[in-house]
Amino acid sequence: MAQGYQGPVMLWSDLEVFLAAVRTGSYTAAGRQLDVNRTTVGRRVDALERALGTPLFEQTPLGYAPTPAGARLLAAAEAMEREVAAMLADIGGIGLRSAPIRIAGSGGIACEFLPELAAFRQAHPDVPIELLGELDPLDAVTQRRADLGIVLVRALPLRLTGVQVATLRQSPYGIADSLPSLPQLGWGYEFNAALPGGPWNSNPAGEVAQAAGLATFNSWPQLKQAVLSGIGKASLWCFAADAEPALLRLAPPDPRHDCPLWLVHRAKAPPGPGLSQLIAFLEKRIAARCNQES
Repeated sequence: MAQGYQGPVMLWSDLEVFLAAVRTGSYTAAGRQLDVNRTTVGRRVDALERALGTPLFEQTPLGYAPTPAGARLLAAAEAMEREVAAMLADIGGIGLRSAPIRIAGSGGIACEFLPELAAFRQAHPDVPIELLGELDPLDAVTQRRADLGIVLVRALPLRLTGVQVATLRQSPYGIADSLPSLPQLGWGYEFNAALPGGPWNSNPAGEVAQAAGLATFNSWPQLKQAVLSGIGKASLWCFAADAEPALLRLAPPDPRHDCPLWLVHRAKAPPGPGLSQLIAFLEKRIAARCNQES
């Protein structure tokens, strides 16, 4: 009689834990995502390592990362995940349980892309998303509070990777019927502490704004709404401000304040199927929208 399979015995539930550990970057974050404690995550990964007879993670200068064996297991586990998801979709199943994809945007600018996010949800209703109130998406993604950053930055830090989707421009704007008397608006202390200088320094910020007696705001949605309400004038991102009929561009864009817009995730945590779908979708939609600037 032929003998059955004699190789390592692995449970799919252990592979799910392994996938979460790689994607979130730590046992603690994986535990939060899976609603188990860190010890349980470690025990399940240990079980895989014993079954395979080799370590799956190693310490690197950028933190823990999969070993070559771990990378090979990751590829196989992701292929299995895709096959199971496709099978469940084919038979009308509810799909694999997945945590929301957490999204953060520089200074709150992610709210400008709600139409694109709504279109994604219509196309992929099985992929949940959560929009965070973080001001600094680079820190949020690095510290694993967010999975995707919609980021205005000229150079990415080493721990992160992504795709540049557009270059945004800024101009000063105000409402047309109050132009002669519009005061300058600025950024508040909280905003300036989270995002000092860089592409946001086209408006006075922090102590400079306070010393000038300016009304200040601590997020992009607040500042844009303040200009729309006639409180004052400020430099705004052209792609968003030009879409508002009430706003008038007061001067041409200043190239010194141009800034690349990126979709960013952790370099050592390969995006899962849902995040990969979201990045590919937003890359096309945001590029098409922002490149329509005049």
